[in-house]
Amino acid sequence: MRKILLTSLIIIFFAGCSLQTPKNEWQYKSSNAFSSYTKNFLSDNNALAQNDLKRAIKHAKQSANITQLARIYLGECALNISVGKESKCEKYKDISALIDNQELDAYYDFIILSYQDNTIKNLPKHYREFATHLDSSHYNKTHEDIVSMKKATSSLLAGALIKNHLDEKTRKHLLEIASFHGYKKAVLFWLGEELKILKDEKSIQNIKQKIMLLRSQ
Repeated sequence: MRKILLTSLIIIFFAGCSLQTPKNEWQYKSSNAFSSYTKNFLSDNNALAQNDLKRAIKHAKQSANITQLARIYLGECALNISVGKESKCEKYKDISALIDNQELDAYYDFIILSYQDNTIKNLPKHYREFATHLDSSHYNKTHEDIVSMKKATSSLLAGALIKNHLDEKTRKHLLEIASFHGYKKAVLFWLGEELKILKDEKSIQNIKQKIMLLRSQ
């Protein structure tokens, strides 16, 4: 009888917990939508990606705290840069005066390559060594930093920031990362970068055929 009563109390307790509305539910929904946007954007699922982005922005605009909205705008900008699209992060810049967040400001400076005195210090930790080596033009070190990054999206962004200074090994590593995750948009970008440096006609034609195949319906 005691066991039955104890079991019933445990079930009631956890049922009660599961029914509680999490704090900042709008923020969780916004973050989840943006995570989905990231995957669909890089995978070249453009219609799905745009729907995800709209949802992320919609949820972020449910609060007077616009830090989440700023993160979305910066993330969108960073993703564009990571696949070779030029961007000055205008959306973030337009609202930056409304927030006070040194980390976001530092990330903005970082991805547009406009370092300020405290940029590196205020960056997320996993970018600091890369940013330090980039700032001092130690490109051999930046290559090592890119390979050691744990997040694929971070490696792809860092690689795009120094695309004109990459060695063949690092460029191949980035293409492999993009291919492993099925990030078609990133794959096409890095194949295009590979095409720029090739001189052997057979290799050039091989890459062109791959690009044509991936772009075909």
